[in-house]
Amino acid sequence: MEQNQPQPPVFNPQQQQVPPQVPQYQPRVTALPTMGPIEAVKTCLRKYCDFTGRARRSEYWWFVLFLVIVYFVGSFLAALLSSALSGVFGIEPTTLAIVLVMVLMLAFIVPAYAVLTRRLHDTGRSGWWVALAAVLAIVYAFCYSRLMWPFLNKMGAGTDPFEMAQEIANSMMASPTLATIMSACGVGCFILGIVLLVFSLLDSKWTENKYGPSPKYQ
Repeated sequence: MEQNQPQPPVFNPQQQQVPPQVPQYQPRVTALPTMGPIEAVKTCLRKYCDFTGRARRSEYWWFVLFLVIVYFVGSFLAALLSSALSGVFGIEPTTLAIVLVMVLMLAFIVPAYAVLTRRLHDTGRSGWWVALAAVLAIVYAFCYSRLMWPFLNKMGAGTDPFEMAQEIANSMMASPTLATIMSACGVGCFILGIVLLVFSLLDSKWTENKYGPSPKYQ
């Protein structure tokens, strides 16, 4: 009778099922040193019209700082130069200063858009964002110049600012289509500017994408 009694189960630790350990995948990447300001400016100027490839954050933001300094110093020198050359060419100093600043901006607008495009490529995004912003900026500048050009010579002639504002408002009311297009493009440029700013602050993708290998991680 005792032999027919059910025997209690014997605990065997070797039979205990342990869930398999899933290995944690850790990519073996190494971040390269941050690009310095001189190297960044040289790289962007060397790639003047290069809209291909990728650019890391240090390259982009050092070049942005370089452009800010160039535009600030260039505007100051353009004001001095326009005052000295206004009597020679017979042009108002304000108009001549604006023209000189525009020439300076056109000289660096291509590398600025090129490095921004490469910065977007570095985050895995298309450069068409930059193209859309450029189209909106060109349309805005065209409408603005058509509306404000008659008043450029009056800006430096000691005109009352309230009177100037009234004249500009009258010009916009006389051309409602241009004013509407300019306002719409201005709002679009502002929104796209915020979007591009956020994109440019993102870190580089450590993997290779369709725009090339990562310039930061190896």
